[in-house]
Amino acid sequence: MRLLIAALSFFLLLSSCGKKIKDVNSDEPISAVDFIESFKEHELPINFNAVNLGAKESDSFFIKSKKVLQFIPDSLFKKSFNKATDIRFYRMGRYNVESEETYLFLVAEKKEKKVAYIICFDKNQNYSAGMELAQKSDDPAIIFEGGIDKKLTVIKIKNKKSAEGKIIYNKSAYVYNTEGLFTLILTESNEPVEESIMQNPIDTLQAKNPLSGNYVEDKNNFVSIRDGSKPNKLIVLMKLAKHAGKCVGTLRGDLIQVKPKVFQYNKSDDHCIIEFNFKNNSVKVKELEACGNHRGIRCTFDGNYMKEFKKSSLR
Repeated sequence: MRLLIAALSFFLLLSSCGKKIKDVNSDEPISAVDFIESFKEHELPINFNAVNLGAKESDSFFIKSKKVLQFIPDSLFKKSFNKATDIRFYRMGRYNVESEETYLFLVAEKKEKKVAYIICFDKNQNYSAGMELAQKSDDPAIIFEGGIDKKLTVIKIKNKKSAEGKIIYNKSAYVYNTEGLFTLILTESNEPVEESIMQNPIDTLQAKNPLSGNYVEDKNNFVSIRDGSKPNKLIVLMKLAKHAGKCVGTLRGDLIQVKPKVFQYNKSDDHCIIEFNFKNNSVKVKELEACGNHRGIRCTFDGNYMKEFKKSSLR
């Protein structure tokens, strides 16, 4: 028995020694598996910041642009680079979710421009989604950070020093969903908001339905309702600015009737569910599921809004 185990171990050792890692930069064709496995495995969390984006990348991580563009669409890079063919790409890491998706971390560099990306491949090794994580800033007053934590939450932060020396931050959090998209689940900022009359882009739409109209709390907090495409549908635009403008939010979409004079915002690709209950020339708004992807975390859309009968002052 011992001899059998020893022989089997020796055979496995020979097999592993004989396995050749493909050079993805060679002229030979490569598969999606070859491409993905050329990224070195990395434990979470993974973060990019001013320090590592400012460092020189190792040539051992370099991968030719034509190999990258074979598996990742060039549209992902067009926001920051005009042409993807003359970018230098570097493989910064890979994280596999068992039996599910694989996250790749790629840095793109062209002259002084440098951007870190997170790219997701599904369990069948097909490209699914990608987004910028952070970039090297050319403004000393602005610093970008980005990464993914152990819970697979993607965090992006922009820090900016104000003229008064205060650090103003804008933070956003995303998760990869079953639809193959990175979905925004949270935004947070300490940036001051200038008080102004909010704009209402649906103000000129048809408003023949008895429930259609503008329901207001004040000039910066309102619910605008317009006719939908069917009798059981309405269009909503809701804006809020609470706590002296420190918590703001916007919601726009279709409402579906669930009861007489009761409508809901409930999209299949959105975690947010809101109920609108119309009664006596007012509307009571209630979040049924958290809507942090549409507003700050320190306030909600909940409230009572009175219908405005005079000509709207919401521009």
